[in-house]
Amino acid sequence: MNQISSNLIAWFIADKNFQDLQTLQTKWSSAYLKASNKQNRTSADVQDKNDARYNYEKAIRSFLGEWITFNSHVTDADRERMGLTVRKETRTPVPVPATRPIATVDFSIRQQHTVAYVDEANGRSKAKPTGVHGCEIWVKVGGEAPKSASELSYKGTCTASPYTVSFDGDDTGKIAYYWIRWINNRGEHGPWSAPFSAMIVG
Repeated sequence: MNQISSNLIAWFIADKNFQDLQTLQTKWSSAYLKASNKQNRTSADVQDKNDARYNYEKAIRSFLGEWITFNSHVTDADRERMGLTVRKETRTPVPVPATRPIATVDFSIRQQHTVAYVDEANGRSKAKPTGVHGCEIWVKVGGEAPKSASELSYKGTCTASPYTVSFDGDDTGKIAYYWIRWINNRGEHGPWSAPFSAMIVG
């Protein structure tokens, strides 16, 4: 975290993404400290610590996948200084994604969609296809359903399902239309998913 904080600009890392990770780090540190006091801790304190660790570790994996592991501005020497595994070069070509992700949307939280996805070839498994870096999330808010990708806006690349999309209050009551697709470690895209949509609840 210290290395990343010192290199946000050099590594072109979005401030908000790092700040979100710092927030989870602070929650974990605080919960761990409280639960470490065996004299005064409660079962709720222990559960809070376990939840905070789970959320922090999940966010770390996602952050590293999106901003460090495949970031061309981060050198192997940088990764070694952070104690991370340096990927070895391989002669095995990375395949272009041939399958599509299948998604579901949870819109039970106001002004928020949680997009969960699996590969159409893997059924219920959350495992990504071989060589796939993540799933690109594209969306159009309001109006008619998009007829082409040019009508969509890029929301982000998710390396671990699910992905959370937040909306402004002005979007309440509108329909969000989604197209998603796999992207491999070489930046090559697979076919678009079947379009899907959900209402933005206020």
